Amino acid sequence: MRVTAWQKHKAGIDLFRIAEVYKQFRSDLSDKEALKLAMLGNPDLAEPYLGCPVRRDAVDEVRKFLYQAH
Repeated sequence: MRVTAWQKHKAGIDLFRIAEVYKQFRSDLSDKEALKLAMLGNPDLAEPYLGCPVRRDAVDEVRKFLYQAH
């Protein structure tokens, strides 16, 4: 996988925005936890950001976690 610096930067910005939305759903999440969930929930963005493959079977699990009562 070849990723340009611009693609990595853009993916990082998008993941950060998603993480902020996740924190609105679950105010108990730290920045780090929200970013990790954003990466698991959006593997197409996480792969260029990290530069390595990301598991694709966690999207539904992330959604369930965000909507469960805390």
